Amino acid sequence: MGRLVIDYLEDTRAKYPDKTAFIDDKRQITFSGLYDEASHVASGLVSRGIFKQPVLMFMEKSVSLVSSFIGAALSGNFYSPVDTKMPEERINKIITTLKPALVITDKVHEEQVRGFISDIEVCVFEDLIDAPADIQAVNEVRKHIIDTDILYVLFTSGSTGDPKGVIINHRAVVDFTDWISECYGFDETTVFGNQAQLYFDLSIQDVYAPLKTGATTVLISNRLYRAPVRVWKTILQYQINTLVWIPSIISLFANLDILANVDKAPIRTVLFCGEVMPVKQLNYWIANYPDTTYANLYGPTECTEACTYYTIDRKFDETEVLPIGKPCENCEVILLSDDNKVITEKDVIGELCVRGTCLSDGYYGNPVQTQAAFVQNPANDRYRELIYRTGDLVHLNERGELVYDCRKDYQIKIRGYRVELGEIEAAATAVEGVEYCCCLFDEGEDKLILVYSGNIGEDALNEALTKRLQDYMIPSSYEKRAQMLFNANGKINRKALRAEFLKD
Repeated sequence: MGRLVIDYLEDTRAKYPDKTAFIDDKRQITFSGLYDEASHVASGLVSRGIFKQPVLMFMEKSVSLVSSFIGAALSGNFYSPVDTKMPEERINKIITTLKPALVITDKVHEEQVRGFISDIEVCVFEDLIDAPADIQAVNEVRKHIIDTDILYVLFTSGSTGDPKGVIINHRAVVDFTDWISECYGFDETTVFGNQAQLYFDLSIQDVYAPLKTGATTVLISNRLYRAPVRVWKTILQYQINTLVWIPSIISLFANLDILANVDKAPIRTVLFCGEVMPVKQLNYWIANYPDTTYANLYGPTECTEACTYYTIDRKFDETEVLPIGKPCENCEVILLSDDNKVITEKDVIGELCVRGTCLSDGYYGNPVQTQAAFVQNPANDRYRELIYRTGDLVHLNERGELVYDCRKDYQIKIRGYRVELGEIEAAATAVEGVEYCCCLFDEGEDKLILVYSGNIGEDALNEALTKRLQDYMIPSSYEKRAQMLFNANGKINRKALRAEFLKD
């Protein structure tokens, strides 16, 4: 096992030098070519005397962006990708926190970057590639990189409104990549159909599993997901066989009945992560691709990508909730009660806490929030043992599987009853005609509001939920949207929906 992600590329380049590693809508690159481009990027950073420093990446999802990631790692630095369509105010907040040593962009975005960057050096990817590479200098720097050095910092939304930079090191990504590759049989025949943006943690295996196994990743343009049939044509064109997607995108193909009306693809593995996967839409996929392996992964960005998993091994009714299963290898999860006692009993809800190599090293430049989320394990008072408090409530079912209930802040109290908004959403999603939904709690009015999209009327939906839920869990009002609101990562945008329908 390699210590660093760049060790993966060294080994795979020697084994499969001319095999295609990554493909985007403009070009593709072999493992040998990827190493060459990364070496040029690394040489440019080394020549500037930058080491163990943050490098801001400002490019669209592309082969060039992947080459820049690896180049930053090869030079002993760490990268932080941002969305090129992100509001300038948010980018400035990230820059203030990160204090990057320089910015790497491409010619397409150079003018845009120079419009809001004035005191940081801007390097253009194409110029770095055209400049001579000093491999000897890069190799000398590599001697000083260790596996606990930072690989990347991904910025997520913070509760205060300021983005939080989640620090992930080489060791965590190597550990996760080794596990997921072995667990789901990724090898040189695997072809990933990448859905997630590369600034989103769900892309980690799409970037690093090819480096380990010799697999190929097709970076599917996110513009195509507005027309799912075009995505499927890409899947057929490149014979993509492995998908690691967010549930809302998987559900989109089910809601539009895409799979029953297109040619069969060689799909052998479908993994989903990032939000709750509704059983109704999953069952649609299983009906069309019964021999495919399906798995539910769970984990916040602070746990690299996933800390628990459940490979679908039985049938589920549409009203049921999929388990999040058991801990990934080399990872431990602990359920804590409100008074910090460890919960081992079945059907008792507690906060999911995680420890292991997968854990982030905290939030970049934010020791206060780091100390609040990464805490001493209350079950261990003998020596230092950090856990991450996810803020997610879960329980063990009768099979000993972990089941997600809701976020701590999604558990509300209405008319004296404790209610989990996720349970209402699961019941609504199971109703025929509902595509997507989000349950909001209006604290001032003490009422539940269900926002949904689909081809069912409010009265019919209310009647269906009356048969499925306790009376105090029935929404007081329904808001039907022609289309559901999603954020940049493809998840339902709860914050925007609250702003639209509630007077906070």
